Amino acid sequence: MAGEDLYDGGFARLVSREERRQLRFEGVDDILDAQVDLNALFTRVMPPPPMPFEDAARYSAERKWLELQTEFQDQPEVLHLHAMLIAISRRIDPPDAAVTLFHRLWDDHGAQLVQMLTTRWRISAATTFADIGQTGDLRAGGMALSILFDMMKLHESERRISGQPGRTPFRPMKGRKRFPMPFDLEAYAFKAGDLDKVMLGRIWQLCDRAPTIRPLGHAMLQQVMQEPRSIFGRVRQLRKQAKEAGE
Repeated sequence: MAGEDLYDGGFARLVSREERRQLRFEGVDDILDAQVDLNALFTRVMPPPPMPFEDAARYSAERKWLELQTEFQDQPEVLHLHAMLIAISRRIDPPDAAVTLFHRLWDDHGAQLVQMLTTRWRISAATTFADIGQTGDLRAGGMALSILFDMMKLHESERRISGQPGRTPFRPMKGRKRFPMPFDLEAYAFKAGDLDKVMLGRIWQLCDRAPTIRPLGHAMLQQVMQEPRSIFGRVRQLRKQAKEAGE
């Protein structure tokens, strides 16, 4: 029904849900060593946790520390610290030590760190920059990367239900009705449109202006540039087909 909220309770409920998720960990100030030798963390391997994370207090920083220790066991300790800084910094009133250490890690070791991160943790890092970036460019770059990858995840997850491979665009159905776009938007012109190019180019420029996020931004955008199984890869194919057909 037109005018009815897609989500029960509308934005008030969505915001309330976010505020509950963002409550600060208990005991967070006892977890971090602001003077930690970051260089050493790239070579030291994470040992197994001393106890199951479920045995720690439910909303404690210790529980999150142990949970991440399980995930990053036998991997470089820097990955564990990075994940912990993200978990702490994306909550309400993060301690200055966590914010400072997150930025020091990316300032001094970003080019090395980004090559070690999975896509999941690259996205999480971008979202953290959006939340606690120390400049407008850092926050804007982080938000752009975060929204870009989150929307691709939503889009590609829905498309995956079709059972068609990500490399293959949907075949045009000639003679079939083409339904109107939401919000009275005009459909993208595959032959002459440049929305995709403008979007990616602007995000690249935005990340390029902020040296701290530059390694992360460039790495994530290169993923998009070189992945034919995404919406951007299919748009490229459809543009080529439209030009060949003279549409």
